[in-house]
Amino acid sequence: MRLLSYLLPALLFLGCQKYTIDTLPDNRLHFGNAGGYTGEIREYILLLNNGRVLFNNSITGELEKIGKLKKEELAVFLAEIDKIDFKAAANKPANRNTVLTRYSDGVAQPLQWSGPKNAPSKEAGACFQALMAKVRALREKS
Repeated sequence: MRLLSYLLPALLFLGCQKYTIDTLPDNRLHFGNAGGYTGEIREYILLLNNGRVLFNNSITGELEKIGKLKKEELAVFLAEIDKIDFKAAANKPANRNTVLTRYSDGVAQPLQWSGPKNAPSKEAGACFQALMAKVRALREKS
């Protein structure tokens, strides 16, 4: 019984982990939209090690937990992300931009293009659309 009184708070603490930009794992994917008349940035973060999806709230400066992908879903997204050639694709920025940035081993590999139909590759566009559909589904659950 005594062990349980120590173990329960520890488990609750681990389950309520709060992420900050400074404490994010190195292996992650940032995706979203930026620009437009207001210059608004709407950015989501997929943690590639555990499938957690976060929203980077630019107003509060906090990372809000949206949900978590199942292991099978994460495996599908990882396979899609691996098909994207982040190094070869040319950025095509405009007034309103779609953004995918992969962080891995201390290196940021950004892709940026104007609008959903102008993706630098079919793989990048399809991956972005699938990620945004998953975000909508996770938001509907909560």
